[in-house]
Amino acid sequence: MSRLPVVILLCVATTACAGAIRWAEPQDFSFSMVDNPKEKRYDIALTSSATAPLCLMKENWPAEDGTFPTGDEGAVLTMTTGLLQPKAVMTAYCPGGCGEVRLGPGQTMRSTIAYAAFGDAEIVAVDPVRSLSFRVQPFYCKR
Repeated sequence: MSRLPVVILLCVATTACAGAIRWAEPQDFSFSMVDNPKEKRYDIALTSSATAPLCLMKENWPAEDGTFPTGDEGAVLTMTTGLLQPKAVMTAYCPGGCGEVRLGPGQTMRSTIAYAAFGDAEIVAVDPVRSLSFRVQPFYCKR
């Protein structure tokens, strides 16, 4: 019976800390994407106009080499042969996510999405239908 208050406190604390993600309002960020066929990549930039820090899940933002290590359902490349999603270069599973990328108020974060993330970069580069849809979903950082 003496453990009941401790168990209740732990349950309340866990519930309070596990609050829902608060997605950023559209006016609090801007996103740009430019196809760069010479470099066989898309150049992307996310700019915050929020007054609080914005975050993205690491797995939803490309790595330094322009790939998505665990793949990404928010990136879809339309080609003559159909729709392609980035290939996962590793099979990691991160319970609760693989961490966050943080963007301070007024800051811009730049990266690239390599054609090679979707397969053979040479084939992607010459496809006349090539078009990338990339969904960016920043949220307000919890801390």
